[in-house]
Amino acid sequence: MVNQRRVALQLSLFLMAFFVLWTLRATFFYAVDESIADPTARAMYANLLKLVMWVFPAAAFAALLRHASPANYLGLSAWPNQRNWSRCLGATVAFLLVIALIELLVGQKSYSLASLTSLPMALWFLQFLLSPLIEELFFRGLVMRELLTLLPTSLATVLTSLLFAGIHLPYWLSHRGATWAVTADAGGVFVFSVVACWMFAKTRSIWPSTVAHIANNVLAAIVVASNA
Repeated sequence: MVNQRRVALQLSLFLMAFFVLWTLRATFFYAVDESIADPTARAMYANLLKLVMWVFPAAAFAALLRHASPANYLGLSAWPNQRNWSRCLGATVAFLLVIALIELLVGQKSYSLASLTSLPMALWFLQFLLSPLIEELFFRGLVMRELLTLLPTSLATVLTSLLFAGIHLPYWLSHRGATWAVTADAGGVFVFSVVACWMFAKTRSIWPSTVAHIANNVLAAIVVASNA
C-alpha cells in the first residue's frame, strides 16, 4: 500500500507538471509556432518541443524513478506476436470504418487525398509518423503502464483517455473556443484512446497503438467539408 501511494504520488506530480508546462506551450507560447512561416520548419520545431517535453521526461521517469530501461519500460522494445497483431489491426480497421461512416453519414463530410499528396515528404514524416509515436510513448507507454499498476484495466483506460483528450484541449480552446466541434473532437480523441489503451493492455507494446494512431491521423487529414 505504501509503495502504491508513492507510485501514485510520483505519477500525479509528474503529470501535473507536464500539463501545466504543455498548457503554457500550447497557448501563450504558441505564437512562436505561428511566427514560423514554413510548414516543415514549424513541424520540426513542434516535434522538437514534443521530444523535449514528452519523450525525454518519460524516459527520465522510467530510468530514475522506476530504475528500468526506457525502451523496455515504455513499450518500445516489445513486439507483439502474430495473434495480437492480427487482433490489433482488426480493431484498427473496425474503428476507422466506423469513424469514416460517421463522418460521411452524420457529419456530411467527404474525402480527398489532396491534403496528403501535396505534402513534402519531410512534413508527412513529422506529422503522420513521428508525432503519433511521441504521443503513444507518453500516453500508452508511460501513463497507461503506470496506471495499470494502480487501477483495474478499465479504470486505467478511462483515466488515460481522459488525460489524452485533455492534453488537446488547451490548444483547441484557445484557438477555436468552447464549441460543439471541439466537444466532438475531444470525444473522438477519447474513443480512439480507449482503443489504443486496449491494444497496449493486450500487448504491452506501443507499436500497435502507434500504427492505429498514424492511420487515424491520416483519416482525419483526408476528411473535408462536403462543400470544400
